[in-house]
Formats: sequence, C-alpha cells, structure tokens
Amino acid sequence: MVPFSIEMPRSIQVGAGSFEALSALLADRRRVLVVSGARWLSHSPWASALEGLLAGRELLRIACPDGEPTTESLALARGTARSFGAECIVGIGGGSVLDSAKALSALLAHEGPVERYLEGVEGAVPVPGPCIPWVAVPTTAGTGAEVTKNAVIRAPALGVKRSMRSAHLLAAAVLVDPRLTLSLPLRTTGMCGLDALTQLLEAYVSKKTNPYVRALVSGAFAPMLDALRKLPRAPDDLELRSAASWGALVSGIALANGGLGAAHGFAAGIGGVYDIPHGLLCAVLLPPVLEANASCIAESVAELARAAGVADRDPVRWLAGEVRGLLGAYGLPRDLRGLGIPRSMIAGLSDRSMGSSMKGNPRELSAEERQAILSSVL
Repeated sequence: MVPFSIEMPRSIQVGAGSFEALSALLADRRRVLVVSGARWLSHSPWASALEGLLAGRELLRIACPDGEPTTESLALARGTARSFGAECIVGIGGGSVLDSAKALSALLAHEGPVERYLEGVEGAVPVPGPCIPWVAVPTTAGTGAEVTKNAVIRAPALGVKRSMRSAHLLAAAVLVDPRLTLSLPLRTTGMCGLDALTQLLEAYVSKKTNPYVRALVSGAFAPMLDALRKLPRAPDDLELRSAASWGALVSGIALANGGLGAAHGFAAGIGGVYDIPHGLLCAVLLPPVLEANASCIAESVAELARAAGVADRDPVRWLAGEVRGLLGAYGLPRDLRGLGIPRSMIAGLSDRSMGSSMKGNPRELSAEERQAILSSVL
C-alpha cells in the first residue's frame, strides 16, 4: 500500500437535530462572529433558532455577498470584524459562506492582505499559525467545504481563482443537519448536489486517491445519485436530503484527501474569469471529461455503477448520460452556451485550468484534448 495521510476536522456531527449542539459547543465562548448569507439571515426559518442557540453571547453578524468570496469581500469583512475580538466564528450557509468564514479565521488572526495567503500568487506565503476557531454549519448539500482545509477565493484584479490552504483552516467542529437544506430551491439543490457527485467521482479515480477515500466514496456515491434522481419530485423528503448531505460531506473529505480532476480544473479556470456558479460548471464539464478519461477510468466507474445497481451497460456512457439527465431534471443548462463566454477564449481558459485539480486527473490531457472538451460545451 502506498502511504497516505488523512486530514479532517476534529469533531463532525451528522443528522437531524445536530444543529442544536451548537450551544454546547460554544459554551465557553462569549464573543461570536456569525458569518452567513444576507438572505439567510432575513428569510430562513432557522435564523431565529440560531439566535436562541447563541443567546447570552455578544454577536457580530456579517452577511456575505452573493457568489464566491473575493479578495475585496474578505478585506471588507475583515475591516468590519477586526475590532470585535471574536473568540469563535460560526459559518452557516453554503460553500461560499463557509469558505468566507474559513478565510476570516485566518485573516483575523494574522496580518497582511488576502492575496498574501493565496497559493499560486507571486509572493504568497503559508498561513503562519493557528487561526480563530470556527464551526461549520452547512445549509446546502454540495461543496463539502465544511470539512476541507482550503477556502476558494476569486481575485478579480488578478483574473484568477485560487485557494487559501492550510491545516490551520480546518473547522474546530462541523454540524451537518439536513433539515437546514429543506428550503433549498430546486436549481440550487441541483447545482450543489451535482458538484458533490462530481467530487465523489473525481476523488475516486484521481491519481492522488487512496483506499480510505475510495472506501468512503463507494458507500456514499449510490445514495447521493439516488437522492439527486428523486429530489425534484420529493424536495421535502428528509431521508433524501439526509442522503444528499451525507454525500456532500463525504465528497469534501474525499477531495481534501484524494484530490480532484479535470472537471474541477476547468471550473476553476473558467470561474476565475467568469462569475458562473461553480457547481454548474462542474456538472456541465463532467460528461465530456468522463468521455475523455474513459480508457483509464472504466473499471473504477463500473464499480460505482454496480453499487448503484447498474451492471450491464457501458459505465462511462451510463454516468455521462445520468449527469446530463440530472441537469435537465433541475432545469439547468447542459452546456455553457449563452453564458457570455466567447469561443475565442478557449485556448486561454484551457491554460488557466492547469491548477492543482487538473493535476489529479487520472491521465494527462494534451492542450488539444483540453480545448476539445471546452469546445464541446461552449
């Protein structure tokens, strides 16, 4: 066996009711920074429950703007929170909110501009030490950001999307309560869920995968796929929401410890230039990436197909078809045409996609192959 290591948060609680554990987790914390989405604070039925769980503490609330965190949004949030002296951060929201909370845990503990800690940026340095402890409470079933050690951040001035990455960024505790996902709109459910499905698949076949990751994914992939198939007809089914939340959690552990692949590589390259939802990019790009990798992933995909009850079909073609079908079921486009990306950008976007995720792809894709994949969806 090739040696490997596993990194994840110290405490993870999963299941309906786990949200209520927040109060006990923060029993000795008096000054709490709450990071959430603006609409969640004003519209979620769980916002008042959060207030009750944090009663008796001094709170500062920061509402994240829509979309992925940027160097500008994080600098603004840091300026707002710097004098508060938070003893703990609670991040409650989707992947972008959790990444914002994760990044702020470092930025409030250490000096320097946001860009200083973004890997791949000239002059960047590692996060130098322990950060403010933070608790992750996901309200979507998608990115798995609650269990990863990186925060994905757009740097518009540089035209890139990069990660702040460090074991110091791992959450002190994670509360995965599927009840918080029940109010998700259909399109959001689809984009988040397809992102998680892509992460499960790519971590399973990645060059960097290991037996631990493959064992986790093999148990979570089929329930995640089944939930995605059924949720459009039964969005209030807590069992389906629970399966999706578990699949998303596993996908985060899997990607953090087993790597990703070309679909995420392309999504990072495109997402650094165009403000298109990450989950949509991953889902649209997964079918052509599967087809490009077919020669070396067929056996692994067949293992996942058998777990899902499919044994007599071309596994790669079957899975690519499933993903395209799910895009339609959630009212999502099956390509990126009409989203403002000119075909003249294909070569440039191909070059921008050569980050850490692409390095995990099960085989090296030539420039011509990468451009062909992009051409198929643009």
